[in-house]
Amino acid sequence: MKSLTKKSIFQILEEIPAVVVLYGDKIIYANLFACKLTGYSLKEFRKKHLWEFVNQKKREEIKQRIWDRIKSGILDRVEGVLKFITKEGRHIHLKYIAKRIKIEDEYFGLLLGVDISKEVNQEKRLRNFIKKLEKLLEYSSDVIMVIDENGFIKYESPSVERVLGYRQKERIGKSIFGYIHPNDIERVKKAVKKIFKNPGTTFTVEYRERDKTGKWRFMETVIYLPDGWKELEIEGAIFNERDNTKKKQIERSILELTYHDQLTGLPRQSWFLKQLKYYIFQTKEQGYVLVLVLNIADFERINFVYGISTGDSLLREIANRLKRLNVSISRLFGDNFALLVLIKDLGQADEIILHLRKLFSKPFRLKGDEVKLSFYAGASIYPIDGKSAEELLRKADIALFKAKELGEGSVLFYSSRVEKEVLEKKILKSSLFNAFEKKQFKVYYQPIIEIETEKVVGFEALLRWMHPDFGLLCPEKFISVAENSGFIFSLGEFVLDSAIASVKRLQKEFQRRFYIAINFSLKQFLDESLLDVINNYLHIHSFNSSDLILEITERTAMQEPEKTKQILRKIREKGIRIAIDDFGTAYSSLEYLIEFEVDKIKIDKKFVLPMLSNSKAMTIVKMTIGLCRALDIVSVAEGVETQEHLIKLKNLGCREAQGYYFSPPMELNSLIEFMKERIQNNG
Repeated sequence: MKSLTKKSIFQILEEIPAVVVLYGDKIIYANLFACKLTGYSLKEFRKKHLWEFVNQKKREEIKQRIWDRIKSGILDRVEGVLKFITKEGRHIHLKYIAKRIKIEDEYFGLLLGVDISKEVNQEKRLRNFIKKLEKLLEYSSDVIMVIDENGFIKYESPSVERVLGYRQKERIGKSIFGYIHPNDIERVKKAVKKIFKNPGTTFTVEYRERDKTGKWRFMETVIYLPDGWKELEIEGAIFNERDNTKKKQIERSILELTYHDQLTGLPRQSWFLKQLKYYIFQTKEQGYVLVLVLNIADFERINFVYGISTGDSLLREIANRLKRLNVSISRLFGDNFALLVLIKDLGQADEIILHLRKLFSKPFRLKGDEVKLSFYAGASIYPIDGKSAEELLRKADIALFKAKELGEGSVLFYSSRVEKEVLEKKILKSSLFNAFEKKQFKVYYQPIIEIETEKVVGFEALLRWMHPDFGLLCPEKFISVAENSGFIFSLGEFVLDSAIASVKRLQKEFQRRFYIAINFSLKQFLDESLLDVINNYLHIHSFNSSDLILEITERTAMQEPEKTKQILRKIREKGIRIAIDDFGTAYSSLEYLIEFEVDKIKIDKKFVLPMLSNSKAMTIVKMTIGLCRALDIVSVAEGVETQEHLIKLKNLGCREAQGYYFSPPMELNSLIEFMKERIQNNG
């Protein structure tokens, strides 16, 4: 499942009886309570910035706070009171909490506000109508008390029975401190002392007060002592108590939403970081703290095949299994979980990972199906990899990023080398899109020789990236980045266009037929528009389709065998030839020859290079060439570096070869010079 969505959080917040505003640059959402209170519709809210609702003097300050909270994270949580301007121009006093939250991998601001305009206005009324206090008290929904300098109750309004359950005169003459929570008494005593030293001022204090049933109620109290209170024959300070218990419950619900995941019941990342900080403090350089970040492999497919509700159930089951480890577990977001363990020695880290693998060894049941799940994991260790919670989590994430490249079930511990590789990938990704404009991509060509005549019969097109920071890069360095970013299709068209145009030029210049072999990645090969793209460039350059060879690896072909059959059949119907690249490096080599029709098999250089000194490599090369001859498939040896290699391959009956013995990959101009010299020497 993905992280908490905007839609789901809106459904939760719509029920809260308080002002709730979610905002980024502009307001994204305001609940019904906020709309009714201010007179604005949700549509009108969304056209405004939050700071437009405060007076002109405060706008820049509020605007800066919002940017600090959302963009830089400097202000994670702020609370206070502000004047909120309604559509009619009235000022509403809101007691608010502003909090930074993460939804769908983005940070937003969340404003929770309670209208305290009544309290503010009541305070003004108390100042202006102190002599009419007794009459007003009869109708007050709050508890109004008069407390003397020693804390004894001199008067309570009739509302005390409705709010706290006491009869009106039941507590007269008793100390207010006898009803206040022990942890709050000192704070109230200081407030009483302060008000009697400063008549004419107003203070607000919060405390817990015991009601008649013995339950603690959260009271927000405005304390006021008029100037000349003795002359007015007022026996003490006026306490205006308001029961804020429900508001506190709402605040706790919001905190629960912030700190705990509603789906799995696991703590969220904010709690995880606090717990990690505590663990770091607890070790005091004795022992270690293991941070393990976990991502479920191929979870998006589960949601796609079985539905999101089944995916949610699966996440709950995963959470329940993880709890069996008896370590601190957190759900960071989506299908990402984190484990936190105090360990005495590094060997315990391996034990935790072993237990984790066992948890996933048992299949999960999804709508009657048994499904085996795997995961990727990245790990960091305190104090080896860092001294702060944020640093340790960041480095575990870095290791996880690299683990995903290594395949399902991979668990990788952080190292500086891993971080360097991940950083390089991110740099490559960020500079990938401008590389075309800067003409950093080049197509190199390596000649392919017919062994019997030693004449050049074709070329393999090889993409290179002249990166300003990393120099000349081979595809192995950047193809995965291009695939993940979707840029692979633009690169593929660039290679097709350049390679076909170049070989067309060579055919005209040397009056010979040459073929061009072009590699295609898995995403390119399975793309529905592949054949249309190829046909387009064949047409543009008037290129014979039989002079184009499409190279795919056996791993690519066996990802989706049935779909591969259909694609290969359509390609061959157009006269385009097919070659298997890196033959022999995957488990499915022989199965491939049964399943698919191909024209060429390229024997991987990891077998060709050592074949003269390694009998096993020689056996594989000999067997592959024999298979090709029996099946009438052209065999092509890669990695030919010496004359001895060439002689041996010729004796074995290999048809074609390429490698540094003939020529390294080169740009078109160098290739033309190479061809002129080759033809002059060999005819």
